[in-house]
Formats: sequence, structure tokens, C-alpha cells
Amino acid sequence: MIKFFLRNARRNKLYYAINLVGLVLGTTSTIFIFLYLQSELTYDDHYTDADRIYRVALNRVYPNNEVGWASIPAPVGLALQDNFPEIENASRISQGDIDVSVDNQNYIEKEGLYADPDFFELFDLKVLDGNLGTSLEKPRQVVLTEKLALKYFNTTQAVGKQLIIGDSVTYQVSAVIENLPDNSHFEADLILPMVDSRESRYRTQWGTAFFYFTYIKLNAGVDTKPFESKMHQFLLQQMALNTSGMDFDKWLEEGNSYDYFLQPLTDIHLTSNLRWEFMPNGNKSNVQLFMAVGIFILIISCINYINLSTAKAGKRMKELGLKKIMGASRAQLTRQLLGESLIITLTSAVIALLLSFQMLPMFNDLSGKMWSSDILLNPSFLLLFVVFALVLGVVAGIYPALKLSTVYPTEVISSNAKSSTESGQERWVRNILVGLQFGVSLIVIVSTLVVYEQNQYLKTVDLGYDKENLLVIDNAYELNQKAEVFRNEMLKSPHIVQGSAVSSVPGFVNGATTYTTTESEGNPVNVSFYFVGDEHGADIFGLSLLAGRNYRKSDFTDTARFVLINQEAMKQFGWTTPDEAVNSFLKNTMGTRQLKVIGVVEDFHIHSLHESIRPLVISSGMRSTNRLVFKVKESQTQQAVQEMLSQWTVFSPEKPVEYSFLDSSLETLYETESHTQELFSIFTLLAIFLAGFGMYGLSAYLTGLKRKEVAIRKTLGASELWILKYFTFKQLSVIGLAILIGLPIAYYLGNEWLNNFAYRIEIGAKLLLLSIGSILVIGFLSIGWYSVRAALENPVNMLRE
Repeated sequence: MIKFFLRNARRNKLYYAINLVGLVLGTTSTIFIFLYLQSELTYDDHYTDADRIYRVALNRVYPNNEVGWASIPAPVGLALQDNFPEIENASRISQGDIDVSVDNQNYIEKEGLYADPDFFELFDLKVLDGNLGTSLEKPRQVVLTEKLALKYFNTTQAVGKQLIIGDSVTYQVSAVIENLPDNSHFEADLILPMVDSRESRYRTQWGTAFFYFTYIKLNAGVDTKPFESKMHQFLLQQMALNTSGMDFDKWLEEGNSYDYFLQPLTDIHLTSNLRWEFMPNGNKSNVQLFMAVGIFILIISCINYINLSTAKAGKRMKELGLKKIMGASRAQLTRQLLGESLIITLTSAVIALLLSFQMLPMFNDLSGKMWSSDILLNPSFLLLFVVFALVLGVVAGIYPALKLSTVYPTEVISSNAKSSTESGQERWVRNILVGLQFGVSLIVIVSTLVVYEQNQYLKTVDLGYDKENLLVIDNAYELNQKAEVFRNEMLKSPHIVQGSAVSSVPGFVNGATTYTTTESEGNPVNVSFYFVGDEHGADIFGLSLLAGRNYRKSDFTDTARFVLINQEAMKQFGWTTPDEAVNSFLKNTMGTRQLKVIGVVEDFHIHSLHESIRPLVISSGMRSTNRLVFKVKESQTQQAVQEMLSQWTVFSPEKPVEYSFLDSSLETLYETESHTQELFSIFTLLAIFLAGFGMYGLSAYLTGLKRKEVAIRKTLGASELWILKYFTFKQLSVIGLAILIGLPIAYYLGNEWLNNFAYRIEIGAKLLLLSIGSILVIGFLSIGWYSVRAALENPVNMLRE
């Protein structure tokens, strides 16, 4: 079999080269798409009892809207564990930046967690040193990951070693664990006991302080639906018992509720989109698109193989017919042809695997993943890969094998006509395959252009505020009481235009609370909010004032609280015009605090464009400086940063500074879309190349079949233009039909993906026409080379063959 394969490969170099290249590229892309899908679809399933672990989340219901929360009040987890025997273990998690000092070296660790003692009963991470069972039971203990243990102590055997956390508090390492897997929906580099977290007053508040992620592990066999219903009722009762100063029954009657529900651990990454997630979650639509692209590329590769195999059928009829005359059965010929297909696919698989090793670092950069080459050598992966190559070989080769093995010996003896003609059935099959190939390519092109245009929209849309040249110091709280003096020193710089203290910046506003107007007792509105520490806190972002005034310096010395609100808040509070809202009053639902509205600003995007604009309150009641924002002069960012670093070493030499530019930070909100666009662009180019490359090879064989016919027609007077039309029209008409069928599918899939965004592009005629034009150009170029060559060739040369 191998001897016949090698002989045929030498005789038909173009045919085998096209098939091999197509299958190598198709298989390589499939490897990377498989790695991406495997990562996205297996988030958090590495924990032993992942199928029994749930996150308790909250749907906070208001009379006029609902807000979903991933983090919930602290008492919920303990109350559930104490009152429900169905729960085997429970743990709360609170995240935050951790200041660490080791041997007089200072660090800010962004991936710090506080957790209850049962944390490692739920999340069974591999221990490298110490005892996880007792590692979080006492205060001032810390569990380090392998990465931090090596960073601090150059060894993973670090139990008993000490480090300083926060305000000169000495902690002792109680355990060292392996780094958390990349496909975990939360990150942790160091884990501290929950008893050391936040102010103790937060731990008893049922209706506020949504700072805690709560996880439970149910006993085996527990039916989650009845349990979830019981849990919901129990927690409402606890709210009624532990919330003073309000008529709880009346509160419920007005349309309010706290609806707690369970999220399966392994569903969080792709399906959860709640407030205060640990990190940006994945996108189920992206996963579906990548899965479709992987299938499409394989379809194109297989079609190339089938088309070229059947187009070349005539040149193998004599060989196969003679074998039948010599006694070979149809089954034997089928096995030979399938064997050749398997040899090609297995060869391409080996080459694709070697190519994948070389391309893995580049793919990591594009996808944001962190795979090592070991994943390609995993026995499970290799076994699955071999099975995949064998299946691909059978799928691609079964139709050509069955077709070619039906040759009759009389065809070889009687004439050579078969080698230069095609049956109607063959043309139909080939046209269907070509149409499918280009229809699939069109879908991929439209999808990629949709992703690209949406990504460009996210980068360029007017957010309603000024995001350029804003230098943000994210850990200004380290300055304590010196923050204002630091700001004043920075304002002396010729590179700084303006500076202000704020609690958060647009795009990253996480605070939320509930207010109502003093005139409307029964209309509570859940609003996002951020605090400003001086009169420049709103002006520095270039917000547009619709009515009223901006802050004055005196507003921050007055005992009253003054607020700006946005248009959406104005509408939800029941005011019809900005002027009507100015000088009105808001109060919290407990009625203990009043806020005076001094102005209404135009709506702007306080969160990412995945979310609709929410009601916002900008308040003057900031107790301490969280962030400092400086407006930098155009093209003077480097000088301003150097000035800031110099001043920071004077005011806070013991703590490193964390800073960023707002426009760069906003790009992180759309990292998933950026990675998707880059990957889609590559896979689209690959799909286009495969479709065009396969069509190029097919054209070579089809024009070869018609060479004598073309020579005769040219001898009888047919023009070069007529010959060109003769070869291209039928194939382009098939591609045109593929466009008519594929376009609605592509339009539907593009809109489904765009539905993930509250603000999105529309798929217009320009985008669709560009996709259609691309397909037609690809089709013409891939068909046209041999068509033009046949049209221009001397008919005498053709007839002599």
C-alpha cells in the first residue's frame, strides 16, 4: 500500500501537496481551537467535588429594576451552614490587594484572598508544604502559592517563615500550595484567615456590605431545586429578623426582595454576568463561535480532499481497472484508497503537532492563555489526537474510496473517455461541496468582520467623559492624611493641568446603594455611586452639566451632603427635567441621611459597554482618599509619570506606587473581545486560504480534463474571453448560490454574538457587501489562474497531448 502511495505521490505532486498543506493547516488550527475550548469549557472542574459545589448569589429586586450580585453580605454563609444539614461545607471569600513586606522588600499582591477555615475542604488544591486542614483556623496565618513562596523565600518549604502584612502585622506561613490552575474563575496568590478581613461591623450586616463570595458544598444526592427554594425563604426570614428600622412586610409588598439562588461552580465562568465578579468572565457566544470555526475549517479541509480526489478519478481509472482485471475485489480497492487517505491524514497530523509546538507561544499571546508545551505531550491529548486523525482520514477518504472502487474493467478496455469527462452525478456532488466550502467561508468572514467592527466601536465610541491623558494613582490610600499635600505638590508641576481625589473612576464604578426621594417614599432606586474629595472630582472627567452647578470648595467643609446625579437617575427618581431635580433631596431607605441634588450631568458610561447606563449618584461624602487622578498635558505623560514617581518616594518611600492611565485601563474591560478578534482574524485568513487553495487545485484538474475540448473550440473560433467565461461562470454561479444561502446564516450568528452587548454596532449593508466581495474575489482568483492559462494556450499544444 505504501509503495503505491509513494508512486502516486511522485506522479501527482501538486495534488498531494495541496492535500497535505490543507490538512496540516486544518489540523493545526483544530489543535489550537481544541485547546481554547478545552480551557473555556473545563473551568473549575479540576476540584474533586466540583459537581456538588455552588456559589450563593443574589438577585436584588427593586420595584423598578433588578440587579444581580456575585458577592453578598457576610452573615449569609454562616447562617446557611448552621441551619441546613444538607450542606457539607461552606466558605466565604473576600478579595483585596495585600501589602506584603519581606526582608525590607515591599510588594503589593493583587491576588489576595481572605477565606473561612473550610475553604480547602471545598477547593482541594495540592499542598506542597504544611497542613491545609488547619492552615486558616487561627489569625495571622497565611497560605502562599508556589509562585510567592519562591518569590519571597526561594523555596516551597516555607512553613514557619514570617512576613509582614498591612500595617506592620507579622504573619506566619502555615502552608504552601501549587499555583491555582489558569482555568479557575478566581485567582489567589496568598490566602489569609477570614477573621483578619475587613472591619468586624461588616460581618453582621444583612442588607449592606456586599463584600463576600459564598460557596457551599452540598451532600451527595441533595436535590438542588427544593434546597434552593428552602434557602430563599429562610434567608428572607433572616432579613426580616435582622433588619431594624423598617417595615419588612411593607417593603416586600412594594416590590422589593432579596432572591438568593445557587450557581453551579462549573457554570460560573461562561454563564454568570453579575456585579462584582472576581474577574471578567468568559463569553459563551465566543466559545460557540470558535467551536463553529473549528468545525468549518475541518469541513473545508475535508472538502478539498474529497474534491481533489474525485476530480483526479479519471487518472486513476486505468490503474484501478487493471487491478480488478487481475482479481482485486471492490473491498480491497476501498481499503487501499482509505489506507492512502489515512497515510495522508496521519502524516499531516504529525507535521501539525510539530508545528503546534513552535506556534504555542504565539497562540498564548493571542488568546491570553498560559499553556506550556507539556499539554501537547499529555497522554490523554495524544490518544485523542490520534483518534481524531484516524476519524478525519476516514471521513475525508470514504467518499472518494467508495466512488473510485466502483470502476469496471470494461471501462479500461473499451475507451479512455472516462478520463476526460464527468458524469452529471459527479458534477452535482462537486458543486454541492464547492458551495458548502464557500458558504462556510462566507460565514467565517462575516463573523470576523462583526467581531472586528464591534471591537473598533468599543475603542472609539463616545463614552460621555474625557478618558485621555488621565493619570490614576490606584493606591493613593497609602498616603493616608498626606494625600492632599501630595496632590498639591503634583499640581505645581508644569506637566499637570488638574488633580482630584476620587473613590473610583468611570468604567470601574462598583459602589451601589439604594436611595429614594423625600417626596416619594415607595420608590427606592438602586444607584451606582462614587465619591469625590474636592471640587474637581467631577470636572476632571469633563462631564457635561445639564442643570444646576458643579461642586464648590465650600461643599466639602459644609456638614450637608451634596450630590450630582445623571439623567438616568433623574428619570428613575421621577423627575421629568434636570431643572426639576436640582435642589431636591434624596435619602437612604433607612431615612437616616439626606442628600441635596446640586446638579444633573449628562449620562456617561460608568461600566463597560456590556451594560446599560445605570442611575448614578456622585457624592461629596468621601471619608478617605482611595485614588488620585491627574490631568496631564498632551504629549507630556512620561515627564508627568517621572514627576509623580519622584514625589511618591518622598511621601511614601516604604510602599510601591500603583498607577495607570485611564484609557489603557479601559481596554482591559474588552480583553476578551480583543483576543477574540485577533484569533478570529487568523482563523478566517486560514479558512479563506484553504478554500482558495483547494479551489486552485480543483481548477487545475478540471481544466486538465477539458484541454482537448478547449483546443477544438478555439480551433473552431471560440475567443479567449468565451473560454474564460466557460471555465469560470459555472463555478462562480455555484459560489453565488452559496452566498445566498450562507448570508442569512452569517447575519443571524453575528447578531446573536452582538446581543451580549448593551451597546453594539448594527450589521449593515457595507459589512455584508465587503464579505460577499471578498468571497467573489477569492473564488475568481483561485479559479482564474488555470482558466486564463487555458484560454491563452496554443490549441496545437493541447491537441498534441
